[in-house]
Amino acid sequence: MQLIFVRHGETDMNQAKKYCGQSDVPLNATGQKQMELLRRELASYPIDLVVTSDLKRVKESAAILSDAKTVGFSELNELDFGDFEGLTYQEIGELFPDAWKAYCDDWQTANFPNGENFPVFYERVMGKLHAEWENWQKLNTVLIVGHLGVLRLIVLFLQKKKIAQYWDADFKQGFYSLWDNESASFTIYNK
Repeated sequence: MQLIFVRHGETDMNQAKKYCGQSDVPLNATGQKQMELLRRELASYPIDLVVTSDLKRVKESAAILSDAKTVGFSELNELDFGDFEGLTYQEIGELFPDAWKAYCDDWQTANFPNGENFPVFYERVMGKLHAEWENWQKLNTVLIVGHLGVLRLIVLFLQKKKIAQYWDADFKQGFYSLWDNESASFTIYNK
């Protein structure tokens, strides 16, 4: 089995460097173009299944990338940043100094005001991953179109890494990464 990882295309909130989380925003023109160009790159892969979250920017990206059967799961939505959503780092620091400091001091346990904390996010994503993993392994190629945080968690699972290594993986918009389950490694990363 191969897994193809694609981070959704750019949104206006990404471009403005604002926390997007579970805000249901569409792709912008750049994001649409990124996915159209990437579709050509992925044309040689026989995709059996496309897996998405249920947020607009991911579903739009997936629809551009492939005509294969698509399943969407709310459990694969990005972390809910609560009151931080729609704000830049600077704005968060000014409006929520205590919550921002708590997050900067210990991102693994800090609570986002009116949102999730990392352990809740982790359990939500991992629960769905464990529930679907056996089904995906019966297929040749699964395209996972997702959010940066969710893709990072899936990589932790695949590489059997610790949560502290969460920040090690990066998925750039407009690129793809190919995971080969047999070799347990990326054969392409951000190409």
